[in-house]
Amino acid sequence: MISLRDCVHDLIHLQLDEWTSAETIQAKQGELNILYDQFNAEFGLINSQANNRAFRADSAYYLLSSLEILDEDGNLERKADMFTKRTIKQRVEITHVDTASEALAVSLGERAFVDLEYMESLTGFSREKLIADLEGVIYLNAGSAQSQRETYVTADEYLSGNIRKKLEQAKAAAIVDPTLERNVRALEGAMPKDLSASEIAVRLGSTWIDPDYVQEFMYELLNTNYRKSNHSNDIDSSSITVTLPS
Repeated sequence: MISLRDCVHDLIHLQLDEWTSAETIQAKQGELNILYDQFNAEFGLINSQANNRAFRADSAYYLLSSLEILDEDGNLERKADMFTKRTIKQRVEITHVDTASEALAVSLGERAFVDLEYMESLTGFSREKLIADLEGVIYLNAGSAQSQRETYVTADEYLSGNIRKKLEQAKAAAIVDPTLERNVRALEGAMPKDLSASEIAVRLGSTWIDPDYVQEFMYELLNTNYRKSNHSNDIDSSSITVTLPS
């Protein structure tokens, strides 16, 4: 397993070097195949319990475990792609794309949010063109409509979460900026229907339920003659009469 570990590390380092030739990588993959086949013939699967106990203290054990693709029964289905393919590539910085949708994908991947300035630099498009091309895909965050820096978010993010609060913000902002009516329509279309009373399940003791309501429920359910004092929320058990069904 130590030989396997060292070979895998060597193969990773070779792939991280963009100047490594395909022939060199293939030669190291051939070495890895030979080492694995020899190990498997003598000791079985890397993922077996015995091998796990023997090597799990080594931080590379889980890397070695990933060399085996197992089926639902824990049997070897095939070797991992590392044995035959180049699975690590150098990160290539993207400096230009042709469409607004591609720019959005790069922005989300590189910046994790809708960065219109970055998207402008990628496409050469104006901010207005990007917004127009991505209508229905991104939305102005209505809560930022009156701020110095307006922010846009993806439709998935905007049309989820506390939609009712977002709808209130959008309606208020649309009074000043009528273009935000599209936000209002989209939020209204995404609004979930109200639940009926029969669809709501409540557990006694839930932190969002005022204890007074729980007490009132118990009085009515148990048909007691006790009425809550205005000075205490505690129930005096000596004052409760319970009527049981016959």
